[in-house]
Parts: sequence; structure tokens; C-alpha cells
Amino acid sequence: MNQKTFIAAAFLLLSQTSQAQTNDPWFEIELIAFERQSAPAAKERFGKDITAIPLANALDLFKTLYQPDTYALSQALPLCGATDTAGASILSQQINLEAEAIEETPELTSAERSLQRYRQHWPAEPTLYWNHPCRLAALEPDGPELADWTAPPEQSPGPAVLPIIAPVVSPVVHQNNPYLVDETTLQLKDLAWQLSHRGGHKLLLHTAWRMPLGAKQQSRKLRVYAGQRFSPQFDYFGDQQEITTTATDTDSLHLAIEQTYRQLNQGRQLNPAGNGTNPRGLPQQVWQLDGVIRPYNQRMLFADTEFNFRQLSAGGEQLFTFYSKENVRLLLGELHYLDHPKFGLILQIRRFTPPTPEVAVP
Repeated sequence: MNQKTFIAAAFLLLSQTSQAQTNDPWFEIELIAFERQSAPAAKERFGKDITAIPLANALDLFKTLYQPDTYALSQALPLCGATDTAGASILSQQINLEAEAIEETPELTSAERSLQRYRQHWPAEPTLYWNHPCRLAALEPDGPELADWTAPPEQSPGPAVLPIIAPVVSPVVHQNNPYLVDETTLQLKDLAWQLSHRGGHKLLLHTAWRMPLGAKQQSRKLRVYAGQRFSPQFDYFGDQQEITTTATDTDSLHLAIEQTYRQLNQGRQLNPAGNGTNPRGLPQQVWQLDGVIRPYNQRMLFADTEFNFRQLSAGGEQLFTFYSKENVRLLLGELHYLDHPKFGLILQIRRFTPPTPEVAVP
């Protein structure tokens, strides 16, 4: 390879790399969310209508931390069989787990690592929910109907209360897409301490992430949620749900979880079970604070915010929802307060320079 060819190849590689990452400038955004504990008595009256916040195309940076990636584990289950008896579909005898060997794949390894990390942080929380102990194969056109058995595996509901600082593994490696940063990157720890200890407020979330910012039309919404989980006791609109789980069901669930974990450690096939339903088009879980933030760069920096904040009544029988929607202009390094009588958000945006990719020289 002559010098001109090498220079051209190196330039092409750098050009492709920069295009893959994005031409938009990168920023680091830090957020603090808190519940107002000592707010003065407000005369403002809030409406009873619930405003649903659409999550279409919203990026959830927290999901991998709070919901183990169990899809690959569900695909490792043995196939179901079926027989047609008097027009009713039933599951046949399950394949012998001892005779089945797990085929190690990168997806399965990642799923197992995600499950183990989840159990490390929340050992007492349920982790796996499946409606059935086997996996459905593609059905033949003339085969038995299995409409009642085609529900996909349910994800873990997540912890009952989310930590204030997300358990991001340190050190963080730069990525081409938006990503969370670890606790060492947070620069507003003193302010968070002041809010909690001197302001008398209850911290819900303190986090930060990095992302490129372009025009509003190309910018992506980020889903942000924190605090207590009110599902399955309440649905998205604050209505109480009937809980039919008995002590026996709970014991069986914990037993299934422990069996699943032992099978993972022994390299055996899985046999989880569970159930659960969620309304279509809405978040699966009902969190105390839940909404979206869309930062963008339109000659100046802005952020659109839309949140629902939920609060239990004194007796715990009602769940009230308070809606907030704002647009704020962001100035580099300055603090931006988004005030509401029930909760508050603090945003700070800073420039971030991604590391220069290394170019291999032959």
C-alpha cells in the first residue's frame, strides 16, 4: 500500500466512524428529582383526569438495570407439545429437563449475567415471570389451536422502590448511543445533600447520561422513572386492582425463582412460571414519577419535559396523579428548576467530548 492509498483509507475510516457516531455535539445531562415534603399548603386545585404520556420511540436507559433481559432465557425453554382432547387444547408432558442441554450463546450469556446482576442488587425481588414452563413452536395450519397459550413471557416488575442513584457499573465505556454514567460522574452531590438534609425534601432520583443533541425533529425522548412502584395494586389510571396471589402462590413463586437460579448455575434447562397482564400501549409498571425528557439543539439548547407524579392518599386506598409539562431553555453549566407543588426537577447540561477513536496503523 503506497502513501496516497494509506492516507485515503485512513480518511475514509475516520469519516465512516464519525458518521456512525453522529455529527451532532455531545453533552452530559445531570438530573435530580425530588418529592416536596415540606411544601406550603397550596390553594391550587388539581384536575382528576389522568393525562397519559405516550412512550412511543422513547429510549429507556434504566430498563437493563431494573428488568433482567430474560428473552434469551425464555427461548432456552423446552418446546411445548399439544394434544387435542374434546376440542380443548392442553399442554403435553414436559420434556425431561435433565436430558436437555443448554446451548450456550452470547444472548444467553448476556441474559444470565443480567439476571445475576439483578439478584445481586435485589435478592428478595421476584425475577422471572412466565405463564408456562415451556416454549411454543410455530403451529401448523391444521394443528391444534393454542390461542390460550401464546402469551409472551412477562418481564420482572422491577424492585418495589428504585434506588436514588442507579447501579451503573463503573467505569463506563463510551458508546455511540445515549448511555447512563456512573456515580463518580455526578457533580451535583452537594446540592442533592442540601435538598434532602436542609430542604426537607425526599430525593427520588439522581442520575446523569451522555447523548448527542441535534434538531428537535431528530432528537429522541428519554423515559425517566423513579420512586415507589404502585403496580400491581393500582393501574396506570389510579384504579385499584384485585390481587389474588395467596400465600401458597407466593411460596411457589419464590421456589420457582430459586430453582431457576440453581439451574442457571448448573447449566441446566429452565423451568420458570408466573403470570401477569398489563394494559396495551401504556407502561407495564406504575411508578411514583414517570415521564419523558427530550433535550435538543435548535441553535440554542432546550428540553421538553412531561411527567406524571403519583401520591397515595393518607389511608392508602387512593392513588392521585399530578401532571406537569414544561419547556425549558438550557444554558451550559447553569441549574434549571422545574417546579411543581408536589415535586421538583433540577437539570444541568455540560459539554462532553467523546474520546477520539484509535486508528490502527498497519
